[in-house]
This record gives sequence, structure tokens and C-alpha cells, in this order.
Amino acid sequence: MRTIQGALVLSSRLSRKPKLSFVRRVTGLLEKLIRLPAGVDERVDVIAGVPVRRLTPSGSSATAVILHIHGGAYVSGSSRAARAHARLCVDAGLEVISVDYRLAPEAPFPAALEDTIAVYAALCDRPLVVVGESAGGGLAMSTLQLAGSRGLPMPQALVAIFPWADLTQTSRSFEVNAGRDVLTRNGLTANALYYAGDVPLDDPRLSPVRGSFEGFPSTMVIVGTSDSLFDDARTVVSRLRAADVDTTYIEVEGGIHGFIALPMPEAARSMDQVRDFVMNIVIGRSAR
Repeated sequence: MRTIQGALVLSSRLSRKPKLSFVRRVTGLLEKLIRLPAGVDERVDVIAGVPVRRLTPSGSSATAVILHIHGGAYVSGSSRAARAHARLCVDAGLEVISVDYRLAPEAPFPAALEDTIAVYAALCDRPLVVVGESAGGGLAMSTLQLAGSRGLPMPQALVAIFPWADLTQTSRSFEVNAGRDVLTRNGLTANALYYAGDVPLDDPRLSPVRGSFEGFPSTMVIVGTSDSLFDDARTVVSRLRAADVDTTYIEVEGGIHGFIALPMPEAARSMDQVRDFVMNIVIGRSAR
């Protein structure tokens, strides 16, 4: 992990601030590298007027759904990232549905939240687990907070992987992990402003760590100790536990932001833990 971390951090420090078009192109190329395992079918679809990607177990119907919300700092990324969770189709017979929510700056807040809540409302009558990474983890929390305010049922569980839950970038881990992580305070703030538009960054609809976690389902939070969002993840966990939410919290020593996408044992172990958590919630048994 330290070797890969060093190379990525050095590259991010040496490069100039890339254009948004370049970031999106690179993100798209990286997503295309994620391969589907055998036994999984993939197709694009539309739910509640929102484009989605469906991953389903070949030759069988799924009784439960993983609603996946991708990362990308609200300005890049796509539903292709859900392929990283495709093993759940094979191991548990689950369907993975990933939302291609509208991106900023072309579509600032509340576009992304409008898209995710529309898909959530269309699916929440089925056994459901919500999974999100980075901005997707924060957006997943915002979606559930909005769902609760509208009287919609909660899902069976939530998995938030290195969630971006506070768009103000005020936590101490930005200083502590400067030079260790690929994220920077200035870079994230620029993307946060793209997404926020005229809405203050500390608005709970943008920064769900400042909202209510009352009534949340069982929740898993995973973050690396070298992630700039490390302190924010810890704050989320504190808020969840203060609201009496059954919370599983995993810290990965030395993990940088996005580490689960890297070819390293720590990533594989974390994905196994996600799979076990989801399967224990949905079908009441371990993946192993």
C-alpha cells in the first residue's frame, strides 16, 4: 500500500490542476478497467426518469437490491463504478442498480439529490441496501435523510465508503494527511462549489454530517487513516452512534482516499467486509 500510495501522491503533487474534461476522461478510463465477473448480466435502464445501470445474476431473478451511488466529487464518475460490487450478484443473488445522477457544474445542487431520491423512492418497497463511495457516500446519507423527512421507509442497511459528508473541508485530517493523500482541500473545495451553486457548503442537504441520523438503518463506514476525509468519517460515526444507529466502523491503516479501487490486499479485505456485511443483513449469513 505504501508503494502505491507514494506513487499516486507524488503524481498528484507534480501535476498541475487538470481541466474538468481531463478528469472526466481519466475517471471514465479507470471505470472501464473494472471487469464484470462471470455470471453477471449488465444493461442500462431508466427508473423514475433517471438513467441507471443494472447488474443482475445471470439466469435468475434477484429478491433484494443494492442501490449504488458512485463517487467523483459530484463532477465526474458514472454508474460503471458499480461493477466493483458485482460479486454480490454472484455470491448473494442480489441486483445492483447504480444511478447516473446529473453532474455539476452543468447540473448543480439539487440535481444529483433529486435523481437519487427519485430512484430510491421507486425501489424502497423492495429489500434494499444503499452503497456509496466518496461523494456517493455523502449523497447516500443525504438521500436517506431526505427519504426520512418524506416519510419513505428506510433501507435494510447503508454502506458508506470513505464518505464525503462535509463539503466545508474544515477537518484537521486535511492538514495531518497533507502529502499522504491524493485529495487536497483546495481541489475538493473547487468541486464542492461547482456542486453547491448558491447554496452554503454547510447546508445539511450538501453536508449530511450536519443533518439528522435519527431512524437510520444499520450502517457500515470504511475509511483509511491516511485519507483527507478521515476525521469527517469519524464524525459521521459519532453522529450515527449518538442517534442509536447500529454502526460498524472500519479503519484501514495507511489507506488513502479511493484505496478500494487499487490492486492491494487491503482493498480486497475491505470489499470482503462489505460483502459479508451486506449478506448478513440481507440473507442472514456470511459470504464465506
